Amino acid sequence: MNTTAQELSANIGKTATLKVAGTPLSFSVVILDARKRYGNLDYKVKPVAGEGEAWHQSTALVFSTVLDNNEQV
Repeated sequence: MNTTAQELSANIGKTATLKVAGTPLSFSVVILDARKRYGNLDYKVKPVAGEGEAWHQSTALVFSTVLDNNEQV
């Protein structure tokens, strides 16, 4: 399946939780960019608090769902 530029850009600017594999560590990040690489969807992220940016596979990220009353889960 081909991913369009519009589909790739859908999450840019959103906040997600990055879960570090093999650890209980997770933290909030902002999505900066997206790409398809070898069939995997990757996101370039930066922490909400802190410095730096890095590419991570989409499977490491959890996007929250916004409910009708503007509460996030």
